[in-house]
Parts: sequence; structure tokens; C-alpha cells
Amino acid sequence: MRNIAKELNRKVIGYDLNVVRTDIIKNDARNIPLADNSVDFVFIDSPYSDNIKYSNDKNCIGKISCEKPDFFDELEKVAKEIHRILKPNKVVSWLIGDQWLKRKFTPTGFLLYQRLEKYFEPMDTICVTRHNQTSNTGLWHNRARRFNFYLRGFKHLFIMKKK
Repeated sequence: MRNIAKELNRKVIGYDLNVVRTDIIKNDARNIPLADNSVDFVFIDSPYSDNIKYSNDKNCIGKISCEKPDFFDELEKVAKEIHRILKPNKVVSWLIGDQWLKRKFTPTGFLLYQRLEKYFEPMDTICVTRHNQTSNTGLWHNRARRFNFYLRGFKHLFIMKKK
């Protein structure tokens, strides 16, 4: 996303708790250092549970299981902060996946969507196909058949406008 914005000569700022590039600023999305109503667009690819190591930061939302209400409470804090910095009628695009872990499905995307509707007006929902994922192998296909689950081949991209 950052590269696309630069190609279009747009001003872009990237924040993350786990900085892996020099053009990203270390910051927690629950406290964004920008003025109220100052941003035209926000793209966020948030954690969707604690089954992936997102960072070593003890405050990382990705250390909380999406099976706990705390996870969505923390994501809602991010939503409030995005609402604060977005200009009126401007857009947030939020990417998130669901979880299938230990034979249990958690509709992380839909649970987040319910929280986002408090702050933003829905514009569109897009299913983003995940290519080259590790679950697209014979091993995972066999596990899916044996344990009766679907391979998660997409993430939700919620396009929403500030109310």
C-alpha cells in the first residue's frame, strides 16, 4: 500500500509495533500521533488472533486470542482512534482474517465488523484471496478432509466511511 501511495505522489505514513523497514514508524495504533480530522485514508492490516507472532512488544494486540472479548475491545480502541484522525466522510479499509484453530472456527472478521459499524458507515466488503499461502499444500488438504474443516483462502477487506 505504501509503495502505491508513493507512486501516486501521495503523502503516506506507516505505523507498526514491529518495524521491519526504515520507512515505518514504531507506534501503537491505539494512540496515533496525528491531529483530529487530519487524514484522508487509513489502511490497516490488523492481527486476527494470537496464533501468529506479530511482534515482541508486550502490548501487541496479536498476543490476545480472538476467542477472548479483550481482543475485540482492543481492536475497537484502534477503530476509535482511526475515527478520531479521519476527516469527515473519508475512508478506512480494514483487512482481517478469520480463525480456524484446534477444530474451532472464530468469525473474527464479522465480530470486528460489528464493532466497526459503531463508528463507520459500510461502503463495501471484499474477499481478498490469499495466494501462495502455506495451507495450499497436500498436507493441509489431507488435514482438512480428515478433520472436516475448510481451508481459509481469503481475508475480509471492509471499506467504511467515517460517519
